[in-house]
Amino acid sequence: MPAGKTRTTESSPPTQRVISIVETLAAHEGSLTAAEIADGLELNRSTAGVILAALTERGWVRRLPDLSYELGPALAVIGRQISDRRGDRAWLNDELERLADRVDCGAALTAISGDHLEFVAVTRDRLTAGIEAGARIPLLAPAGAAIIAHSGAARQRDWLDTRGPERRDEYRAVLATLRDSGYCAWRLEPDSLPTVRVFSEVADHLAEHPASKELRGRVLAQLATIIGSCYDRSTLDEDVPLPLSYMSAPVFDDSGHAVMELQIGPLRPDVTRLERRRYLAELTESARRITDGQQSIP
Repeated sequence: MPAGKTRTTESSPPTQRVISIVETLAAHEGSLTAAEIADGLELNRSTAGVILAALTERGWVRRLPDLSYELGPALAVIGRQISDRRGDRAWLNDELERLADRVDCGAALTAISGDHLEFVAVTRDRLTAGIEAGARIPLLAPAGAAIIAHSGAARQRDWLDTRGPERRDEYRAVLATLRDSGYCAWRLEPDSLPTVRVFSEVADHLAEHPASKELRGRVLAQLATIIGSCYDRSTLDEDVPLPLSYMSAPVFDDSGHAVMELQIGPLRPDVTRLERRRYLAELTESARRITDGQQSIP
């Protein structure tokens, strides 16, 4: 029997084909082309292509530049959720709390699951009220930029298309900054802080009312967009105080794929260059530790 091919059962044949493709990719060291997958599982090539396209759209598999496929980041999110239920990742929450203490502001760790951004872990802070681990919001640019920056070109285009054309060039530059420098930092618009506080308080209030889950999701989605504009590196390094909303950096898996985004939210109008450098050092060091921790888990 070809690797990853399941036994015939009473269950739906289309479902079995999907499962078989995922299992084949999981069992194989490296990537496989659609033809290799189809031939190995004795599937029609066009059927395999349709299944792979659907799995790619949901983030279950990733299409590489050479047109081969490997498992995608959405499965990593599911794996983390299972690990969380087993209590294997208390260290992740501890790392986030320590980071928040060192930078004296809120911190969050997010991952992409299909067309949503999920909060894997989040610290309790006066400006992150209403956001908790497990919360999901629609994936709309610029949310998830640190992950998308290291994704394929098609995924980046889809992400850019979630917003209107007026900011597409700006967000394309954000992705380039993240690839070049490994982080990005966002301006705090002068009138945004009161709005952030109001949205946070509303989301916190709605969390107590399960019937308001959909409305709370919309509030959180709006909250995620109030971050201002991204700094270029030269401006961020100027020796003057600057307004700073958020800073983010990617977290990688053991294959070098960006699977999570680590964020801190100073939300301050006058951050000095020395303070910005300290924020960046703490953020990137914590992202490195989480990356190392991810890779050490069997």
